[in-house]
Amino acid sequence: MKKLLFVTATLILTSTIAVYAQHKVTFQINLKPMLEDSTFIPGQDYVQVTGSFSPISTRPVRLYDTNPVDSIYTAEVRFSSRYSNQELQYNFEIVSPDSKKKERLPRKVSLRSREIELQPLYFDAFAW
Repeated sequence: MKKLLFVTATLILTSTIAVYAQHKVTFQINLKPMLEDSTFIPGQDYVQVTGSFSPISTRPVRLYDTNPVDSIYTAEVRFSSRYSNQELQYNFEIVSPDSKKKERLPRKVSLRSREIELQPLYFDAFAW
């Protein structure tokens, strides 16, 4: 009886963990060139990420340049495990008081691992 109880408890715990498993994606963008030519002004402008899956499909997530301040803006976003092995399309946007600049092409990442850290490419620049 104790063995059956242990096996049942283990199965319940395992299935609960699997349901709540998420994908953590660290979005990064290098805004150094835009800071140098003043096309991005910190404090006035901000950068955000939007995409094809919730939560960034319903509400963009803002990126921040945290310590060390190095012109690399970052945000961590958690996606539901229901998106496992699917391809997330995303883009960065620069929001100014009177305009919004959007990237021309969609960026893509496959949600195959639990933690993904994307390389900090430049705004509207794509690696092939």
